[in-house]
Order: sequence, then structure tokens, then C-alpha cells
Amino acid sequence: MLGLWGCSKSPQTVTPALPGNEFLTTVELYLQNSTNPADIQTAVWTQISPSTGIYQPDSTYVNLAQLNLKANTTYNGQVYIFDETKTPWDTVSIEIKQRENYHLFFFQVSPIASANVIISNTTPNIPMTDWNTGLPASDTTAGGVSVNEILSPPGTALNLTVSRTDMDTNSPPLQIGLTDQFVTGASSSGILRVVLRHQPNAKNGTYDPGSTDLDVTYAVSIQ
Repeated sequence: MLGLWGCSKSPQTVTPALPGNEFLTTVELYLQNSTNPADIQTAVWTQISPSTGIYQPDSTYVNLAQLNLKANTTYNGQVYIFDETKTPWDTVSIEIKQRENYHLFFFQVSPIASANVIISNTTPNIPMTDWNTGLPASDTTAGGVSVNEILSPPGTALNLTVSRTDMDTNSPPLQIGLTDQFVTGASSSGILRVVLRHQPNAKNGTYDPGSTDLDVTYAVSIQ
């Protein structure tokens, strides 16, 4: 009793620290043809050493960061994420699933037709202000691409659309993006950028809240 009365501190509410960003080295896209289960396509982006440059895989793995898809086909996709610095590898995508209520994937197809740039809390498109260009829209300096180069003239776009197919347990539920549907059109080629946003206590279906867990790119060929 003496101990209780001797404590004169005011009552306090302690807020637990929010979980930090996930550590990862490898992001694999695993796609299965919806009408031909034997047709499985994978693309692996790996960067063990950050010194190799942002958005690029190590040269050892560069040929693996390529997605080869059939034209006019629907694929059911899965995103697998690993930390290869651990033995055995840590499957980070399991942790993403466990923390699904504050993780959200986004996909940027490039080049893309302007009519397909639809931004809402149910589409996986990245807002133009957050496109990975390296240059403002009016800049033609070498060393990056402009927004105008990502926006494609008719007939030159990468004919690929991606939609998320999984939902979290928020109220109302929000999409996640660990599982997705990839739909191809006519033969074309380009780049697919995949971004995972880390949004604890802020996830609302949009891109801006939070920070980035991963930001990787794949070459895509549709034939």
C-alpha cells in the first residue's frame, strides 16, 4: 500500500510503435494462364546489393526480370516476396498477408494509353504525380523519361491491365494485391512497375498515405 500511494505519476496512454517497413531482396511475379494451367510465366527481380542502383536488378539476375506473356490471354497472378539474406530465405509475402490491413500494391504499365490512366481507391494505377519518370513532363534532358513518354500514342501502348483480386479485413474491406489478374491484349512490349505501399493506420485505397516497401520494374513482352 505504501508503494501504491507513493507513486504520484499522472495516468498515461502508451501508443505502441507502428511496425516498420519490410526488408526484402527478391520480388517474384508468378502468373498462370486461366485457360491453360500448364502455361506458367514467372519474372524475378532481385537486388542483394543496393550499390547496383535503384529500380534495377543485379546483373546476375537481369534476364530473370522479364515477363513473357501470350496475347489476348488472362493470367491469375501471385506476388511472392523474399529476403535472401537469411538462411533459409524468409518469405516476406507471408508477413505482408498477416499485415494486410496496411499494405497495398500498385502497378504502373508503361507506355500506357491516357484513357487507361484511371485513378480511384479501387484501381491499382499509380497517380501521374508519383510516376517513376526521372524528369518533369516538359524536360527532354537525357537520363530519364518524361510523363509524355509514358503516355502512349494510339497503337504503341503496352497492352496489359492488372487488377487486384484479394481483400483485407478493414471495414469496409480494401484490396491488397498479393493476388491479381493480368489481362493481355495485342502484341506489344514495355515496362511494368510494381510498388508496395506501407500504410499502417492510414490505408484507404489510395497511393499517397504511408511509405514504400518495394519499388521494382520488369520488362514485359506480349506475343
